[in-house]
Amino acid sequence: MIDEFNPDEHRSLVDTWLREYVSVGDRRIGRSGPVCPFVPRALNEHALETHIRYDIDGSDEPELISTLQTEIREFGTAGHPPRSSGVLLDSRLIVMPRMGPEGWERLDAVYERLKDFAVQSGVMVGQFHPNCDERAFRNSGFRVSIAPVALLAIRHMAPHDILFLHDSERWFREYHRRFHSYFERGRVRDPLLISLYSRARDRHDLST
Repeated sequence: MIDEFNPDEHRSLVDTWLREYVSVGDRRIGRSGPVCPFVPRALNEHALETHIRYDIDGSDEPELISTLQTEIREFGTAGHPPRSSGVLLDSRLIVMPRMGPEGWERLDAVYERLKDFAVQSGVMVGQFHPNCDERAFRNSGFRVSIAPVALLAIRHMAPHDILFLHDSERWFREYHRRFHSYFERGRVRDPLLISLYSRARDRHDLST
């Protein structure tokens, strides 16, 4: 039984989830490698920070949006040097141990707004909780975002994020602005990513 207000215990709970689930392979994900390829490297390089927020219970939707947008904004404006791979490992987890089922529903409800806010700054977010219904891109039968406690993951946008940004013109324009050169130069080789990018570029009437 975890102490309701013990940050060390909640950090340990999240760390175990990261190492024993997120960092390992799972056939249900529909591809080889860890559930999230970035997490093992981020953990090894101490690039993942955890914020335990006991003040966020999800009882007030406007407050939930405002508080999480502040976290996203602070992360996005922290300033990080670019890497040639287009991948920055720095990431942040906003852990909300006091959020229960009603809060989880509100987190799901506001997620699109949080994502829209994040993408405009080149940041990606993902919601996780014990009843999260987000599905793996390559396997719609797999609920990939189940976690032992509610949390919002924040990281920098990367080339593979075409998986999550191709449908929305607003999101794709921001992605295209940042990563079109990776496709022009042949630095993205995954056929699925290339196909999604090409179709989105044509659909949203953008040229390289």
